[in-house]
Amino acid sequence: MIQLFSQLLTPKHKATASFYWMLILGIIASGCQQEVKLDLPTYEPKIVMEFYLEDNKPLNCLLQESINFTDTTRFKLIENALVVLSYQNQKDTLLNTLSFDPYFGKIYNYHNNKIIQLEPGIEYEIYVKDSKGRIITGKTQLNETVPIDTLVYNFNSKNQASAGLIFKDRGETRNYFRIVAFQTGQTINPDSTWDITFDDLLFNGRQFSFYTGYAFDPGDTIIGRLYHLTEDHHKFTQSVNNAQSSNGNPFGQPANIISNLKGGLGIFTTLQYSEKQLVVQ
Repeated sequence: MIQLFSQLLTPKHKATASFYWMLILGIIASGCQQEVKLDLPTYEPKIVMEFYLEDNKPLNCLLQESINFTDTTRFKLIENALVVLSYQNQKDTLLNTLSFDPYFGKIYNYHNNKIIQLEPGIEYEIYVKDSKGRIITGKTQLNETVPIDTLVYNFNSKNQASAGLIFKDRGETRNYFRIVAFQTGQTINPDSTWDITFDDLLFNGRQFSFYTGYAFDPGDTIIGRLYHLTEDHHKFTQSVNNAQSSNGNPFGQPANIISNLKGGLGIFTTLQYSEKQLVVQ
C-alpha cells in the first residue's frame, strides 16, 4: 500500500519537514516577486494624422501623437499646430478647435467651415507643423465614383432581412472598395453596421454583389454606400486591421502601419462614394 510522505514521519520529523517546506516555499515566492527590467529601445513619438477630404463637406482633421506600447494614455491630441490644405493655388488653414460628427461619432481637433468641391485630376496637398517643429506632408487625388447598380433585400424564415449591394467593377484599372450598410437614424451604431474593405482582384471588370447578415426588420430604412478608395487608403486600412489583429497575439505576425505621409503616420486621402437607400417592407 502506498502512503503519503507525511504519514511516515514522527511528530518531530514532521515539524522539521514543515520548516524546510516553508523555507522552500519562501524562496520560490521571493523569486516570483523579483522585478524584471526590460531593456526597451527609446521611443520617439510621432505625429499621427487622419484627414479625409469629402466633397461638399467642411474640412476636419484629427491630429494626435503616437504613444509607447506601455503608455496607459489613450489619446494625446496635438495642440497649436499649423495645418494647411493646398490645391489649385489656394490655401485653406484649419483652426485648432474641437468638432464632433454626431452621426458617425467622430471627433476632430482641427476644423475649417469652408465647403470645397473635389475634382478628379486635382492634386491636394497637406502641410502640418507642430509646436515642436515637427513637419509632415502628404498628397492625394480624387477617385471617380463607381455607381451602385442595385440595393436589394431578402427575408429569412424569421422575417429578418439581409441587404444586398450590387455593382459593376471597372476592368481597366486596379480598384479598391469599401462597402458599408447600416440602418438610418440619429446616430450610427458601429455594432450594427456592416463594413468590408477589399480589392477587385477576384472579379476585375465583372459584376460583384455583397450581402449582409439578416440584421434588419420590416420598416427599417437601409443605407448602402460604396466607397471607391485610393490605393494609399486601402493599404493604410489593411495595415491598421493587421496591427489590431496581431496586438496581444503571441502567434500573430508583427504589423507596421502603412502611411502615405512623410514625417509622420496616418492617412491623408479623399472619400468618394455612391449611396442608395430603401425601406424594408
